[in-house]
Amino acid sequence: MKHSRNLQLTVDTLMRSLLILSTLLLVAQCARAQGVPRWPDQLDTGPYRIHADFKLAKVPGLVNQLVKLETDVSTALQIGTPNERIELYLFQEKRSYQQYVSKYFPTVPTRQALYIKKNGPGMVFAYLSDDFLVDLRHETTHALLHANLPLVPLWLDEGLAEYFEVAAQDRVHGHRHLRAAKWKQRLGRLRRMEKLEAIGHISKMGKAEYEEAWSWVHFMLHGDALARNELLAYLADIKNLNPPGRLSRRLSSHVANLQNEYRAHVRSWPSRSAVAVAPQRSF
Repeated sequence: MKHSRNLQLTVDTLMRSLLILSTLLLVAQCARAQGVPRWPDQLDTGPYRIHADFKLAKVPGLVNQLVKLETDVSTALQIGTPNERIELYLFQEKRSYQQYVSKYFPTVPTRQALYIKKNGPGMVFAYLSDDFLVDLRHETTHALLHANLPLVPLWLDEGLAEYFEVAAQDRVHGHRHLRAAKWKQRLGRLRRMEKLEAIGHISKMGKAEYEEAWSWVHFMLHGDALARNELLAYLADIKNLNPPGRLSRRLSSHVANLQNEYRAHVRSWPSRSAVAVAPQRSF
């Protein structure tokens, strides 16, 4: 009889323990469902969900810059608002950034900042380096493009990211690539768009390719109006799942002497030091 009571007490104790454990698990699940942040700072704004291991206020204007970037990209390219959320993971230290990326994405090459998209929403990873804002705008531009478009040719993807990576006031006349493009133009080394279109892997994109991808994007956005219209039509076809063809062929059919127009744009476009204080076309 005493053995039976002890057994019953053991069963009762076990049942109470299981009930407590179940309750704790339920509370944890509810907390996750309600979005209790696991990061020191977390914020949802526009298309972004920002996770940071530091207080976002440490970088003045950070959130406003990200919101403005989304507006700038959608306005300049007329691709609409993102169709999915973009996750941003921001770190104070390089070491914590590298540890996090290597833990969850061990096969991804090490870079100062990353954009990764697999089956879910696009993810951007960056840390507070000297080039933090440039890196963040560059990788977030990739995320914005791919949240709107089912595909983007590699060279154009990188050219647009290079264009939008600088602060808005530097995109028209103040980009560092402008000087390099002018030197190449003087030496007759500005290559045709077809050369960029033939690049099939990011490993083939070197410094020269990034510079030329940027210069073609700059030409299409600020040079010949027909070129800009064709770029927008090309992106619209991609968004609407219409076969876009090659952008170089489309441009050549609308812009007479395309290569000459491109070279003339690079040659004549003034750098910031040569620009008088006057309203400038900007996005």
